[in-house]
Amino acid sequence: MNSKLALVATAIAALTLTGCGGGQDDKGTSNPAPTSNPTSQSPPATPTAAPGDTPTPGTTPSSPPVAPPTTAPPKPTKPAPTAADGTNYKSCTDGRCEVSVRTGTRIPAKQSLLGFKTLTITRVSAGTVDFAAKSGCCSLSGGGQSPGSVFHMNNLKIVTIAVAGKTAILRLSPA
Repeated sequence: MNSKLALVATAIAALTLTGCGGGQDDKGTSNPAPTSNPTSQSPPATPTAAPGDTPTPGTTPSSPPVAPPTTAPPKPTKPAPTAADGTNYKSCTDGRCEVSVRTGTRIPAKQSLLGFKTLTITRVSAGTVDFAAKSGCCSLSGGGQSPGSVFHMNNLKIVTIAVAGKTAILRLSPA
């Protein structure tokens, strides 16, 4: 039985080699086996899927993911506003000034004009400002004033212009 298998295997090998090699043409001259032509085009390569990808039959894998768009450069920050009178708190005595304040700032006032002697900034934080004053009989206070807020304290109008970090700008004028 082994001899029959060996004979079949030899016959298959002989037939396979005969179709691949050179041969003779009708005139008896030998023809070399065909070689590849470097100028000929080969069929396009079939795309291969990445490990773990399973393309659907009849479709080609999708193109690689596109990188997300880059973020725009940060906008230049606006310079912090400056108060017209800076930290010259004595300019507020008559109730007309625009000053930069921090927690603990004490602004002098004419009691006869505004109803109190000192406006005290009790807190500047988280975008708000708090202030207080003592009148002859009572305490007055305003809290949580954000930019654009207007507060009336006796005869004084207090407008919060800006709050940045631990600094606020207040505009004072007679009410």
